[in-house]
Amino acid sequence: MSVPPSERRSWLPIGLVLAVIVVGLVVILATRPPSFSCATSTHASSPLLSATGMVQEPDARLNTLAAAADRWGPPFGKVVAGAGFDYGEWLHVYGLSNGVLAFTKRNAAVTVLDPQTLRARWALLPAKNRIAWDASSTRFVLLDLDAKARTRVASFDLATGHQEWCIDLNSRHADGQPVATTFLGGGDLVVELPYGHGLQLARLQADNGRVLWSVSGDDTARADFLGALDNATVVAGGVEEFRLASPPPASRGGAAVAAFAVKDGSTAWSWKVPSATLAHVVGLAGDRVVITERTGVRRSLLALDGHGREVWRLAQPGPTLESTLRAGVVIVRSAVSVTGYDARTGRQLWTHPIPTRITYFPYGFTLDQMPSLDAEHVLVPTTTALRILDVLTGTEVAYPLPTDGINTTYWPYQLLVTPNLLGVVTNTGAILTARSTAG
Repeated sequence: MSVPPSERRSWLPIGLVLAVIVVGLVVILATRPPSFSCATSTHASSPLLSATGMVQEPDARLNTLAAAADRWGPPFGKVVAGAGFDYGEWLHVYGLSNGVLAFTKRNAAVTVLDPQTLRARWALLPAKNRIAWDASSTRFVLLDLDAKARTRVASFDLATGHQEWCIDLNSRHADGQPVATTFLGGGDLVVELPYGHGLQLARLQADNGRVLWSVSGDDTARADFLGALDNATVVAGGVEEFRLASPPPASRGGAAVAAFAVKDGSTAWSWKVPSATLAHVVGLAGDRVVITERTGVRRSLLALDGHGREVWRLAQPGPTLESTLRAGVVIVRSAVSVTGYDARTGRQLWTHPIPTRITYFPYGFTLDQMPSLDAEHVLVPTTTALRILDVLTGTEVAYPLPTDGINTTYWPYQLLVTPNLLGVVTNTGAILTARSTAG
């Protein structure tokens, strides 16, 4: 996917002002004072032990988890790294296309590990306590969020941690306010952040962070979703899915999802909801924008086409809890079942009940957090096993987790997938395995 090349403009000689772009009603001022930095480089160390280190520093519960993983078979290979701890969600790891991002409790450093060796590549200390981040195959983007100071946005080389640019935007972000990002095909970044009493949407140039355009995002509800529909259009809008669990508050209705032209930020179309209605954008599939909607106690699953026109709608019986979109299939979980629908037509493809003897998605896992193994398979956490779900057929394969008589010892709270690694983080330890194609 590519986007039209942007006209390049030179920096002002003093290097203070990046850009002042006016589109519609929003003005974004981005500045770069001399020696401006969005994070500080710090000593980088991996929180994981290598397979050899696990032998040298034995941990009974971690060894039990690793032994179970060694019995799983493909796509899980040999255990290559791990870490033991005692509850408290001490470790969080995230799979990137070219690395592993690691955070540990009470340690503010953002650490990126090499995907082959799992040695620490680099580590940064953000300028603020609250951050948001995003990553492409070559870049790591960090947003420093503060209710009283302007939002800083920085781009770092994913391989080296070198800061490519750092700007601050005329936006202040209080805890709980919306923040969304997406990369365009050419590498530019689109961000949506609070601005005054509303939201702003801006496109930042890949190589220097220059603001190419900015527009009002007030027609995008809480902008929980932001993504590229095609080469020419980005879609933004909707509220967080958890908000649909409660009856919608009284409201006048109005635009909740909008599409913006990549070239200049102009509004291509907007989609409105009636009064007292909340809408959550599940995702994009081809020219379909899939949405879940709640009005009163009524729940619906629907899709818009690339022009914002509704093309199908399904009533959802009972409380629909979560949804995600993979390989053109909308996966919906209720309290009793998981169901797949064709995103293009709305046709039900499969459904199966959730067994009562186990808990799917423990510890606040949501469907959308399930990592994809490939276009057609996702890794699913349960309290007794990891499961691989085929999204086209609904069939599952289980990979049992160990048990020790204490129900929660090996319950997972995070999963990791990269092109060459698979991982699970449980209450008492984490293991990463190589990906195996044998068999």
